[in-house]
Amino acid sequence: MSACLLALAARPAAAQTQTPDLILVQMFDAGPFVQLTITRGEGKSEKVEFRSGGSDKGLTASGEGYYKVFSKLYQEGYALQSTFTTHNITTLVFTKNH
Repeated sequence: MSACLLALAARPAAAQTQTPDLILVQMFDAGPFVQLTITRGEGKSEKVEFRSGGSDKGLTASGEGYYKVFSKLYQEGYALQSTFTTHNITTLVFTKNH
């Protein structure tokens, strides 16, 4: 038991609680297209664009586009933490705890 206590004393609590990985997804619906910017850190952004709109084809394309992006993030272990909207851009915050 003293070995366990010694091990705990040697590692401060801050080191035991890691900062979660963070991904930001910014969404902009530009009429016939949806533009997403997926940011995994500074200099680590990718852009995704797919069709949108009120037609059957547009709704199907946008649903499948969102599904592809979000299912990839969930498969990587990320979960939606929060959302906010500014100037017609919705930002989704995804985190992954270790």
